[in-house]
Amino acid sequence: MIDNCFYNNVGPFTLSDIASKLNLEFLGDPNFKINDIATLEEALPDEISFFHKNKYRNQLNNTKAGVIILKKTEKKKVNFKKDFLFSDDPYLTMAQIASIFYPDCEYPNFSFSNSKSNKSISENCFIHENSKIGNNCIIGSFVKIGPGVKIGSNCIIGDNVSIYYSIISDNVKIYSGVQIGGEGFGFISTKNYFKKIPQLGRVIIEDNVEIGCNSTVDRGSIGDTIISKNVMIDNLVHVAHNVKIGKNTIIAAMTGISGSCEIGSNSMIGGQVGISGHLKIGNNVKIAAKSGVMRDIPDNTSVGGYPAFNIIDWHRSTILNKKKDNGKKRN
Repeated sequence: MIDNCFYNNVGPFTLSDIASKLNLEFLGDPNFKINDIATLEEALPDEISFFHKNKYRNQLNNTKAGVIILKKTEKKKVNFKKDFLFSDDPYLTMAQIASIFYPDCEYPNFSFSNSKSNKSISENCFIHENSKIGNNCIIGSFVKIGPGVKIGSNCIIGDNVSIYYSIISDNVKIYSGVQIGGEGFGFISTKNYFKKIPQLGRVIIEDNVEIGCNSTVDRGSIGDTIISKNVMIDNLVHVAHNVKIGKNTIIAAMTGISGSCEIGSNSMIGGQVGISGHLKIGNNVKIAAKSGVMRDIPDNTSVGGYPAFNIIDWHRSTILNKKKDNGKKRN
């Protein structure tokens, strides 16, 4: 869901309007009105979505979207009643359509006003008049809170924190230097240029979360970036766009989580771990420090190494490598 508190939708557009603007072939009612864009999972009957990878075919078969962007090669496979746009690159087309619906999303115009209405808000803060801050919050110096942001009660916001496009629940601690709601790193490569993917989502932070100093949490591209209850994030952690982190998970310093990853509940991620994009990390997973995660990890699994694999096998391989090194030194 794209929140109108943060983004100005200039739609609706008809199916033929969009097809004409992008010079695309379509199948269906040319006068069908499209009110917004969404993921396959979240789309409503008056919204448009896209299908670009086979791993999402089940979502395609069950989506409520009124219009779906498909690859031209999928045209012969269409066997259900929907309206369609056909494209060589549905992902690129979706980014272009996002720019049509939200033309000003890449260059938001913030106009801040200094608010001193609460004794717990330090001087030199810039808090937008359309933001909402709950009771008993403590907000440090040089904090910027953008329009539409909602912060619950009993929250602590450290110095030099910036928060945009975010909904934050109660009892959250955000330490100094944190940036929340920044643009995700999303581009589509074409022959001649990189097309910036409009970032139209939010950051949702649930109760009792802590985010350490100088960490960054990017907002979603179309869906939301979600940090669930009781998640503890150390300093210098990067959470990319559309990441979902389950409750009671702890993440140590200098870890990088790439876009659209799903991390389960009650998991532990060591320092300097790198996680590739679009992976599913299960519940009760443990990842050793400095691991490189390149594939999905099932529930109740411990992994380590680069690329990460079963922790027992990793320990064995480490011991064997040490023995080899010691043997070379003796020789």
